[in-house]
Amino acid sequence: MSPLEGRLLLPGQLLSRFLLVSLLLGVAISLPLNIYAQTAARGQCTFIGHKRSDLAGEQSAKPDGKPDVVFSLSLMPAPNDPPITEIQLQAANPRGSWTTTSRTPGARFIAVADARSPSVVLNRTARPLKIDPNQIKHLLLYLTDDGGFSRGDRNFTIRVVTEGGGSWMAPVEVAAGTPPESAETKPGVYPVRMSAYLKGISNFDAVNPGKQIAGDDKADGLFQLSVEARDKVITGIEVRNVDGMKSVWDTVPGSPNSAIGVAAGSDPVKLLNNRDGSVRIPVQDRVDLNLYVADNGSIAGGKTQYRVAVTFSDGEISWSPVQAAPPASPEIKLDTTQPPPRPKVNFLGTWMGYVTTDAVGPYSGMKPDGKPDAVFGLDIEVSPKNDIVGLEIQSLDGISKRWGTGGTTPGNWGMGVAYQTTPKALINRPDGSVSIPISNRAQFYLYVADPGDLAATNQQLRMIVHFADGSSFQQYIRRPTASTATVVPGTGETPKARGIITCEFRGFIADLVNTSTRPRKDGYLDGTFILKLQVDDKRLAKVEIKTHDGIVRWSSDPKPPVMFLGVAVYPKIFKLINPTGGNMNVQIPNKQTLNLYAADNGLLSDPNSRLIATVTFTDKTTLSAEVIR
Repeated sequence: MSPLEGRLLLPGQLLSRFLLVSLLLGVAISLPLNIYAQTAARGQCTFIGHKRSDLAGEQSAKPDGKPDVVFSLSLMPAPNDPPITEIQLQAANPRGSWTTTSRTPGARFIAVADARSPSVVLNRTARPLKIDPNQIKHLLLYLTDDGGFSRGDRNFTIRVVTEGGGSWMAPVEVAAGTPPESAETKPGVYPVRMSAYLKGISNFDAVNPGKQIAGDDKADGLFQLSVEARDKVITGIEVRNVDGMKSVWDTVPGSPNSAIGVAAGSDPVKLLNNRDGSVRIPVQDRVDLNLYVADNGSIAGGKTQYRVAVTFSDGEISWSPVQAAPPASPEIKLDTTQPPPRPKVNFLGTWMGYVTTDAVGPYSGMKPDGKPDAVFGLDIEVSPKNDIVGLEIQSLDGISKRWGTGGTTPGNWGMGVAYQTTPKALINRPDGSVSIPISNRAQFYLYVADPGDLAATNQQLRMIVHFADGSSFQQYIRRPTASTATVVPGTGETPKARGIITCEFRGFIADLVNTSTRPRKDGYLDGTFILKLQVDDKRLAKVEIKTHDGIVRWSSDPKPPVMFLGVAVYPKIFKLINPTGGNMNVQIPNKQTLNLYAADNGLLSDPNSRLIATVTFTDKTTLSAEVIR
């Protein structure tokens, strides 16, 4: 037996052995975890549901013909956080596994997109990601359904791996009751955005000075046109001068103007024209076109400015000025003038009923017909300063006529325009046209002749605003948002206040609320809405944000499961006027701007979600508006 066997250890020896064993155990336990050095959660993930998109297959970013399951991932990084290299998703009940790379055996594929460009997959291959979380803070994750997403009690966990081996994990929230995309209603605002550039004389010969689509052994002038729109069809294109030498080219068969040869920018030698020179070009999101014209000397002369007008199959016409473009090839010599910034435009068109004004009749021009006019409200905000040069209202159902100021679509019935502050003073020119300088916000009344069915039918109407720079914006007209006592009331409807309301989602700004029914910070930035009201002698009682299925998601007076909606009055935008929740009783002056704060449940970071803001006053009347995103 050793001399030490059976001897009691001294306290110092006991302590030394305890520390040694603890150190060895710590090393042994930490070895398997060194693959991912865990840090605190740097974001929040929400299960949105099934969508009509098809961006991911089981093992790659190749569509598989099935609707994707979509998650939103909102990142809240520290200033020096490293790039994200991988995203993993684990599911329980039943078990499932997905990843952005081929790292995990048996895992299905996750396609990742920037929420600002939801159709552009960032990981077309299975190689590691390289996403800077300080540059892209809102992601959409698309993956295939393994058959278990129909269960309401399924749980998810997300792991985000960063460069250098770090990672963080977080549970996934479920956006309860989120409606499927197929159930979404029509959007509120779909602007048509256009830009056009003169490239000079090309090295291609597609057209001649006549209407026939055939060359004349002379190099054509080249304009490049980009059109951004949703689900539209281009049926006509016209290029004409705005000063300098008279010049007109178009795609209209039988017109006296020279032809335009049209080709896709991706295939510039394959013309899209029909035999008669006409075109029919679908636009899903964006299309880039080359426009070839026979130069009449104005392009080579360089002293003429142009404008491009595009007609769509639904009757809308949009314009854009032609800008000079930097040289793209040796034969084109142009300056480097950049186009001016496009205007930021928010507007709301509302059906308001009837008035005693008799400004117009069922014909073009400004001739009254002895009958009261129908009236629409226009609340518009523009930045930077611009001029409104045309206003139109169109029926999408084809039931009623179209109305417009002079110089818009031929055949429009006349439209009278007045500021709401001076409702009887029309600002139209004698021919019915308008040129209205606008900077920031203005409100107008638009007077039109009623064909007899405006109040009796629920036909879908839209309003189009044309600007002097050639841009145009359109929006569906809201019937229930603002009405007067003269409107034929709907049975069973909540009484509507007379006034104007607009609401715009401005992104994630402050941290004042959380997902509960009471205000307090939770470490995450809140979704922020800017709501503008114009009403007479009203007191604010409640503000709510709903989805299109009518379900209230956030409220200033919430009850579970509705989440708290913080309300602040400009300019004290970070001081809530409802710090304890409950019914409010706040006097609203003639015009008021409110900031609304909501914790994101996935709907705010989902660019496809459609929300409605509703304000209730103490007299039980309401105003509502679709949220502009």
